[in-house]
Amino acid sequence: MDIRQAARLAFEAITAFLIAGMVSLTLLQVVSRYMDAGFEWTEELARLDLIYLTFFGSIVASQRREHLRIEILVHALPVRWRRAVCIAVDLASIAVLLVVVWQGVPLLPKFWPLLSAALGWPTTFFYFPVVAGCFIMAIYQCLDIITLLREGEKRAPLAGSVR
Repeated sequence: MDIRQAARLAFEAITAFLIAGMVSLTLLQVVSRYMDAGFEWTEELARLDLIYLTFFGSIVASQRREHLRIEILVHALPVRWRRAVCIAVDLASIAVLLVVVWQGVPLLPKFWPLLSAALGWPTTFFYFPVVAGCFIMAIYQCLDIITLLREGEKRAPLAGSVR
């Protein structure tokens, strides 16, 4: 097993764990409110879970090249142009992701002293997955560009493309 496959399996496992946590927390919220014994922390923890799930799920989608995209124009282009468009889109994605990382990293220590209302945890925990997720997705976008440049026209550039 190579490092990419191990990383893929790890992120898929983390995402599955986060989905199970979200379902469990939501069920606990419903049952506890029905019994008129609501826990204050379940809503905040479910929100934190959703934030992590959003960005770790985005990493999994990035690994698979299955992010939402409109491909009708790209599929109408010749194969050489498809590759160029895919590289241009990946470069634009990397730029946006790195801007989020660049702007987000300085904010993390600033939010550390602020505590969340119900859990009493530093609010940095709510912002960290945004920065980490965008950084990891940028790495995968770079790897996709390298693969496109190396393999050229042998590789279908988009998920779901017909070879």
